Amino acid sequence: MGFNDRGGNSRGGNRGGSGGFRGGGSGGFRPSGPREMHKATCSDCKQETEVPFVPSGDRPVYCRECYQKHRPARY
Repeated sequence: MGFNDRGGNSRGGNRGGSGGFRGGGSGGFRPSGPREMHKATCSDCKQETEVPFVPSGDRPVYCRECYQKHRPARY
């Protein structure tokens, strides 16, 4: 009987540890300092804007307002 009790406790502990690892792992890649911003021209309204990546020229770049219109729907 004692063996089964220890096995049950061990499995319960593993589940809790695994859930904690998954939850904490996703936010660790964000830089803590200010982002380097790059100037770009919005593909829709043609106003100058700043984006946190270097525009490559082969994809459209949108300002904050126009991006909301083109943003993919979340499920």
